[in-house]
Amino acid sequence: MIARGNAPRDRGPLKQGACQAPVAAGAAETALAPLWHTALLVALILSVACTGLLLQYRGVTVSEPAVRAGYPSRIWVHYLPLLVVNLALTAYSCCLFRQPNALGALLGNIGWGRTVKDLAAAGLILVLVQGAEFAYSSWFSAGQGTPHVAALLPTSPLERAVWVLVAVTVGFCEEVVYRGYLQTQLGAFTGRGWLGVLLQAALFGLAHAEQGRATALRILVYGLLLGGVAKRSRSLAPSILAHIGIDLTSAFLR
Repeated sequence: MIARGNAPRDRGPLKQGACQAPVAAGAAETALAPLWHTALLVALILSVACTGLLLQYRGVTVSEPAVRAGYPSRIWVHYLPLLVVNLALTAYSCCLFRQPNALGALLGNIGWGRTVKDLAAAGLILVLVQGAEFAYSSWFSAGQGTPHVAALLPTSPLERAVWVLVAVTVGFCEEVVYRGYLQTQLGAFTGRGWLGVLLQAALFGLAHAEQGRATALRILVYGLLLGGVAKRSRSLAPSILAHIGIDLTSAFLR
């Protein structure tokens, strides 16, 4: 994202195509994978975040002025790594446990009959997040935020075209990984559904730490909002649509 009681643990295999959607707020989840599988994913996310912070600290990341001065396009420097990392984490979350493809179980209740409700929920999230970003920029004169964020946003027609693909892919993948897999797993292992929402949001903020502490904190809050809606609606459709909208508006409405 770019920002301006103990649960019973099901050790049996999931039926192909079964839909294990997020349950009501406050309730614990049913684990979809063993603890080691989730611990490894959390370690991967933290290692990627630490690598980004280390590169930023050492001045390896490309800033906005550097790109304008002739460094490689954002497409190769930023967008391709974003796509590769997010697709890899999503594949790990969906394909390496219980059943060959657990994507349906993570997406929850998605169907044409819910379209209007999902779009309304996504629109509300989008308005709240962009309103918060506008307020933050106005109150703190933040402008485009940190140099890392400014360097990430597209400027050329080709970069804008590729950014659409990035926004759709990252919006989908991050929701599946954080609000789908991690929220379900962490809620199951802690025995408290609300802890799953909180912990996935904390990891979501840490994963964006290279964008700066203030941005990471805001993204943590947005992760709580997205997680709460996913849990309430028992579906990832509103959060996926909202996430894609947030990333698109962050790049094109500035």
